[in-house]
Amino acid sequence: MAFSEGTLVSGYRILKVLGAGGMGTVYLAANPVLPRQDALKVLSGELSSDPAFRTRFQREADLAATLDHPNIVTVYTRGESDDGHLWIAMQYVAGSDALKELQENRMTVNRALQITGDVAKALDYAHRRNLVHRDVKPANFLLDPDGERALLADFGIARALDDSENLTMTGTVMATVAYAAPESLSGGRIDGRADIYALACSLFMLLTGKTPYASAGGMHAVMAAHLYQPIPRLTDHVPHLPPAIDAVFARGMAKNPDERCQTAREFTDAAAAVLQGGSAPLPPYVSGAGPVSGTVQPPVAPTAPWNTPAPTFTDRAITYPTDARPQSHSQPHLQPHFAPPPPHQSPPPQPAQSPPPQSPPRRRRWPWAAVAAALVVAVVAGTAFLWPNGQEGGFTPQTLQHQHGSTEVATEPHAVAALGPGDGGAVLALGVQPVAIVAPGGRLPSWDAGRVTGDPAVLASIDTATVSAAKPDLIIDTGSIDDDTYAELARIAPTVTRPVNGETWTWRDQLTWIGRMLGRTGEAERLIAAADDRQAEIRAAHPAFAGKNIEVLLVADSGLSVVLADAPIAAYLEGLGFVYSAALKPTGTDVGDVRVLPDAASINDIRTDVRVVVRTDSAAADGGYNGLPRPFALYSGATVIVDAPDLVAAINTVDYGAVEHLDDALVAALARQVH
Repeated sequence: MAFSEGTLVSGYRILKVLGAGGMGTVYLAANPVLPRQDALKVLSGELSSDPAFRTRFQREADLAATLDHPNIVTVYTRGESDDGHLWIAMQYVAGSDALKELQENRMTVNRALQITGDVAKALDYAHRRNLVHRDVKPANFLLDPDGERALLADFGIARALDDSENLTMTGTVMATVAYAAPESLSGGRIDGRADIYALACSLFMLLTGKTPYASAGGMHAVMAAHLYQPIPRLTDHVPHLPPAIDAVFARGMAKNPDERCQTAREFTDAAAAVLQGGSAPLPPYVSGAGPVSGTVQPPVAPTAPWNTPAPTFTDRAITYPTDARPQSHSQPHLQPHFAPPPPHQSPPPQPAQSPPPQSPPRRRRWPWAAVAAALVVAVVAGTAFLWPNGQEGGFTPQTLQHQHGSTEVATEPHAVAALGPGDGGAVLALGVQPVAIVAPGGRLPSWDAGRVTGDPAVLASIDTATVSAAKPDLIIDTGSIDDDTYAELARIAPTVTRPVNGETWTWRDQLTWIGRMLGRTGEAERLIAAADDRQAEIRAAHPAFAGKNIEVLLVADSGLSVVLADAPIAAYLEGLGFVYSAALKPTGTDVGDVRVLPDAASINDIRTDVRVVVRTDSAAADGGYNGLPRPFALYSGATVIVDAPDLVAAINTVDYGAVEHLDDALVAALARQVH
């Protein structure tokens, strides 16, 4: 719950909400002693009570407090409120940030160079102190309104390179995937050169309006692109830029850290040398768009002059150990199973008489085929990237009839609050960056987090104060919402709920409805068609699925339940070729889409061929049977046990992004057991 205006937190008086992110809420607050306003970052109540998060949050303040640089947001102090909320008081930067300026079409070549040049100074300063930022992205480049000075914010996941303590789970990718260096995705050692890669991706974004591998698709495809796809050419997106800039980005985004620019200033100075005097306008920002063609407009705001004075360093130089490089990216650590071989390189030789793969090779090609098909559609359509709804005239004003009345959407929404289950995933999949999202536990699942390029407020439940502070121009909630909540939201911004006659509600219905709201009907249709094509590919690759009876059981500490045939996951499994058990059709006594079982002895009363066991109980671990009642072992069919949090969340959600994750992770688990 956000603190209201006037609340005192350890003496700081809350003035307003500035924003909310993955760890908590940032407020503008009056300093209790000095006549100034500070930014007060407060950890959420749930995380403040978590020992691991407390440690991480305290380290954020302690590490950031050691940094004293004009291009780094200053940390003043930290503490804990009377009710147990941890907080950090930081310098308040009253201006904008680089992502917002890009979205408002106020970005030019000179301005992008000036901003990233300032950030490069901050990074080199931190790297000389063995600190890595690990979340370098335009939303963290705050802009001082007085002199267009850029300040790097949120060293929240920085850590000392020589500190052996690991505060996060092994293999966790901390950086935003759109800007993540290959070594952070492949389990390699991470040092300051990962920040340099992210800085190059950020400048790419500021100059083109899109992240380098935005066209790859979902999170898994973007990760694979960072690892294996050729470095994109900037001039393919902004043809009027000098061709030499492509070589600069080839160094800044080199897959091997040893071949990358070794300091951030080396990269930005090289870019400035090529683009010096770049006051030419850039393509207008189109949320979620691909390459933009047509006439570009001049920038809205004047451009500050850019210069690159030679840096003078009085402290130690930046050096990296030669063993810091990851393994060759043809065979990286923890090689993702979704990744293809590197381009222009033959796959590694297979041992003689190796067993055949479990699935035909064709299965590995469908994600890339879907992306290629999407690109062909875009080229043929000509203007589809400019107007994602496929209408050359752009957004058409509309009045939407829904379960709480009618709402007029007069202009194309750009600041959407997505508050219902799966609404945020649909908005992100359609290429719009929400300003507020409700997600289970206040944490975005991986498939949605990988699409986020901004810094939306992520909420565990609807908080109208935080939603209002996000300044949405459209609020979407297709979940179960009462009249009072709707009225509160409608006072903030135009609000649309589930359509009339929307009782039968699938992810396809949700994507189509939200696509209509956003003026992106054509994009919604394309995504649905691509998903249908993927399921057709899966059915063809796994004929053993066809016709087999299947059920889904839920195991929690509170008891056992079975998923009914009208649940979204049942429809998904039938799309793969399975037949969901007819014995699990809802009856008049069922409430919702699950049926509580009286005891474990009854789980085998229904005869099925395949059982998916979704475990959230405290004994669940590594997909095993440990802690399950004995009747589970007596089941005669194939059992697939699921306890990975992301896969559990996908089964429970089944929105568009979750379907992509299910196509990957759940299908692989089913293929191992169903023959």
